[in-house]
Amino acid sequence: MISTAEILSQLDQDAKNYTFPMLDNGYYYHGDQKMVIFRDENRWAMLIEIFAFNNHDYDVKGFTTIAYVYGNCLLNGYDHVSFNCFVSDSDTDSFLYDNENYIPYLDSNVKTIKIRDKIIPLNTDPDFLKHKQIDPEYPNKIAPWDLMRSFVPEYSDHIWLTNTEISLTIPSDLPIFLELNEWLHPDLADNQLPSAMEAFIQIAEALATGNKALYKPTLAPNTHWKYWPEGGTL
Repeated sequence: MISTAEILSQLDQDAKNYTFPMLDNGYYYHGDQKMVIFRDENRWAMLIEIFAFNNHDYDVKGFTTIAYVYGNCLLNGYDHVSFNCFVSDSDTDSFLYDNENYIPYLDSNVKTIKIRDKIIPLNTDPDFLKHKQIDPEYPNKIAPWDLMRSFVPEYSDHIWLTNTEISLTIPSDLPIFLELNEWLHPDLADNQLPSAMEAFIQIAEALATGNKALYKPTLAPNTHWKYWPEGGTL
């Protein structure tokens, strides 16, 4: 039997233990997010993936897919959080380093990058970036976090965990119940907890009952990176 209280209690505890996504984490520029919820009559699991850039890295190793998992059926020996890098240089090093501003930036000669085994063409045209709401902080330089945001959403599917990777932590026979690309997320820095958020309350109720229709948010989502300007600024 799955209960709403059990789900919210686990999420709140992980938030208090800092093993819940913090979209304005000072060490990570936020790029994109995805939530996949699994359920059957007795088991539940939740996977939240965050695509971010670690501001302590100066090359492609900074592109990070952070996977958070919760549930009552997770496979033994798994930590709630894993850090994965699926981005690599295509041919030569993608980034140079600006010693004056202390930032890495895209080498203008680099035209492609790899996500897993897919070659991704880079588009740094100012109009394209403006369309994406990306306003580069440094004139004529594309920081890796700006580049990361330019991938979204066209190439987002390539940076999420595969079914095989997910099955290492969540039983492969557990059906997908709900998938979300945006939702109303708690501001952990402001001491908000998942149990105080309409989205997570409704998700927990839907999980407990098996009724997807209970997830009908009335409040606008806030997961887009533009709502978390403090991310990556430490």
